[in-house]
Amino acid sequence: MKKILLPIDGSDRCMKSVELVRKLYDRKDVEIAIVTVKEDYESFIRTEFEPEKVTEESMPILNNVEKLLDGYKVFDKKVLVGKSVGDEILDYANYNKIHAIIMTKSSKAGHQTILGSVAAHVVKNAGCIVIITPEN
Repeated sequence: MKKILLPIDGSDRCMKSVELVRKLYDRKDVEIAIVTVKEDYESFIRTEFEPEKVTEESMPILNNVEKLLDGYKVFDKKVLVGKSVGDEILDYANYNKIHAIIMTKSSKAGHQTILGSVAAHVVKNAGCIVIITPEN
């Protein structure tokens, strides 16, 4: 069974990745991890970071994606915290032996023709297939 990683930020555009999973993969062939990454670990530490609170605030987004993937096996839903969103995605993918990362193309309005910095970092450094979904 193939393991798919969906990095989700809660935006409407990131839901294109969910749609693509449903189009490309049969539910019996894959298991899916859904993650969101909270950046700037050092500021969390300085402000007495409460991991439970950050997870609680982010879990509705992950739960919504899981509902959209009804019938698919979701083996993990996780909030990651670190200095770099891209590095956290890559570390998670490596540790969990992910076969493919599916994410959206860009995160900035007006930059639809280029990859966002996180997507570019993941594509450049991933040890697995990375599928970038268009925003439109």
